[in-house]
Amino acid sequence: MYRKLAFRNVRRQIGNYLIYFMTVALTISLIFAMNNLIFNEQLQTQAQSIGELALGLVFLSLFICIIVAFVLGYANAFMLRLRKREFGTYLTVGMKRQHIVKLFLFENSLLGIFAMLVGFFVGSLFYQGLMLLMTQLLDIPFEFSMFSLNGVLLTVGMVCGIFLFSSVTSSFYLNRVTIYELIHGEKKVEQGVKHPYIAMVTTGISFVAIITSFILFSQELEQLFLKVDSNPVMLVWMLVLLAVSLVTFHIGLAKSAMFILLSYKRFAQRGTNQFLLRQLSAMLSANAILLGVLSFLIVFAMIASNFSFLYKAIEEASLDKQFPFDIVANIDVEQEGSIPMEQAKETIESYVPIDWWKTYNGYTTNEQTFHKYTIWHGEKYADVDTYMKESDVNELLRALGKEPLNLRNQFAIFSDMPGIQGANFSNASFEHNGKTYTLGQVIESMPMFLWSYFVIVVPDEVVEGMEVSQMAAAIDLKEQPFDTKKLQEALSYTYKIEESNYFVQNSDFAIKEQRRLEAAAFSAIFIVGALYVAVVFILLAMAILALKILSNVRDDEKKYMLLNRLGVNSALQRATLGKQIFVFFTFPIIVPICLAFPIASIVDQFIHLVGFSAVLNMNVVSFAIVVVIVMVYFLYFAVTFALTKKYVVHE
Repeated sequence: MYRKLAFRNVRRQIGNYLIYFMTVALTISLIFAMNNLIFNEQLQTQAQSIGELALGLVFLSLFICIIVAFVLGYANAFMLRLRKREFGTYLTVGMKRQHIVKLFLFENSLLGIFAMLVGFFVGSLFYQGLMLLMTQLLDIPFEFSMFSLNGVLLTVGMVCGIFLFSSVTSSFYLNRVTIYELIHGEKKVEQGVKHPYIAMVTTGISFVAIITSFILFSQELEQLFLKVDSNPVMLVWMLVLLAVSLVTFHIGLAKSAMFILLSYKRFAQRGTNQFLLRQLSAMLSANAILLGVLSFLIVFAMIASNFSFLYKAIEEASLDKQFPFDIVANIDVEQEGSIPMEQAKETIESYVPIDWWKTYNGYTTNEQTFHKYTIWHGEKYADVDTYMKESDVNELLRALGKEPLNLRNQFAIFSDMPGIQGANFSNASFEHNGKTYTLGQVIESMPMFLWSYFVIVVPDEVVEGMEVSQMAAAIDLKEQPFDTKKLQEALSYTYKIEESNYFVQNSDFAIKEQRRLEAAAFSAIFIVGALYVAVVFILLAMAILALKILSNVRDDEKKYMLLNRLGVNSALQRATLGKQIFVFFTFPIIVPICLAFPIASIVDQFIHLVGFSAVLNMNVVSFAIVVVIVMVYFLYFAVTFALTKKYVVHE
C-alpha cells in the first residue's frame, strides 16, 4: 500500500521536485566525474603529482558533499513545508507517524536512486570533458577513459551519506511536528520592514566598504611585490572586509530598496507595481541574510575560477623566464657530492643528444654597492653584487634569438624580479682602471642566467680580478623524447647536514621539461578543483533561490487569486510573476557580475606586477566565467518560473 502511495506521490509531485531533482542529479554528476578523475590510471601514470594530490581532491569532494547534504536538508524542509497539509491529512485519517516517515523516506529514496542513475549518465559525459581538459592542461594525448571502480564506489558512498543526512533531518521534523502545525502552518503574519532608513545607511556604508576593499587590496598587492616589509596578512583582511560588506550590503538593500520604490507614488500606482513591490519587499526582507551569503559565495566562485586560470597562465609564462634553456645549471662547487660539468655532460648525452652547450660564470666583489639601491639590502639580506661578462650575456642572448648588448663604458642591470621596479639606479656608477662606468639600461624581463635578485652586466675587462661566485651552464637538447624523471635523478646527489644528521637530495641541474610536467600537474589539479567548487557553489546558490520561491507558492497562489478577482488578466499576472521571480533571482548575482570588472582589474595588476603584461591577457577568461554564471542563472530561472506559473497564474 505505502509503495503504491509513494509511487503515486512521486508522479504527482514531479513538478515540485524538478528543481530538487535537477540539482541533485547535476551535483552527483560532478562528484562522479571528479571521483573518477582522481583515480584515473592514465593521469596517474603520465603525471605522478596527480596521484600525490589525489588525497587532497578526495577531501575536497567530501567537503562538497557536506555542503550538498546541508543544502538537500534545506531542500527537504521546503518540500515538507509544501506538503504540510497532505501529511496533516494523513495523520488526521489515522495513519501512524512512523508510516508517514517511511513514506517520505521511500519517496526520497526513489528520487535519489533515479537522480543517481541520471547523475552517473550525465557524469560520464562530464568525466570525458574533464579528461579532455586535464589532457590539454598536461599536454598529453586524450584517450577515451573507462570508469574507475574506486571512483564509482566512492561516489555511491558519498551519495548514500548525503541522502542519509537529509533523510535523518526530515525524519526528525516529521516525528516532532504536530497535526495543528501541519494543517495551519501555512498561515503567517507578514511584518513590514523595520527601520528602513537605518537599512539605507547600512547599504551606503557597505557599498563604500566594497569599493574600499578593492582599492586597499590593490595597494597592498603592489606593496607586497615592491616592498620587503609588506605583510600579506592584510590581503586576507581585505577579503574578509569584502565578504562582510557584501553580506551587509544585501541585507541593507533588501530591507530598503522596495521601501524607496514604494515612496514614488507615480511609479508604485502604475499597473500592478504596488502589489509587485510589496511582494518583493516581503521576500527580500525575509531572506536578506541568505541573499547576502549567496552573493558572497558567487563572488568567491568567480575569484577562485579567475585565479586558477591565472595561476596556470603565469606558470607557463614564467617557465621560459626561469628556464630559458632546456637545462639550466648552477654548480655549487663547495658542496660535497656535487656533480662536475664534464661528468654531467656525459650523463645528459647518455639520455639525449646535446645541441648546444655554454658554460659561464658569475663574479663578485663581495660588496653591496648596487644592492643599496634596491629593496634587497639591510640586516635581513647578506646577498652581494653579482656581475656577468658582456660577451657571455651576448652569446646567451643570441642563442635565445635576442638582440645583443653594446655597452661602451656603461653597464646594464638584468632582473626578472618584480621588486626591481622600485629600484632607482640613476645615481649608480663605478670606476675601474681609471674609467667611470655609468648605467646604460635596466631590463626588467630578462631570463634568469644566474641565481641572483639581479645581475650587473659589464664589459669583459671589468671582471678581471673579481672572485668567481657562481659556475653556470646553459644547455639546449636535440628534439627527441627522453625520460626527464630518470635524467633528473641521474643529475642529483645526496649530502649530509651535519647539524641534524639528515641526508638531503639536491640537483644543480634544472631540466625545463621536468619542471613543466610538475607545474602542469599541479596547475591542472588547481584549475579543475577550483572549477569544481565554483560550479557546485553556483548550482547550489541557484537551487536555494528556486526552492525559496517554490516554498512560498501556496501563499503566492492566494495573492494572485486576489489579483484575478480584481480583474487582472492572466497575461499581466504572468508578467508580474515573471518580474517578481526575476528580481529575486537577480538580487544576489547582479553585484557579483558587476564585481567581475574590478576582479579582472586586480588580475591584470597581478600580471603586470609579475612582469607578464606583454604576453598575458585574462579578460577573455573573466568574461567566460560571467557567461557561465548567467547561463546557469537563466536555466534555474526558466524552470522556476515555469513551475510557479502553473500554480499561481489564474485564467
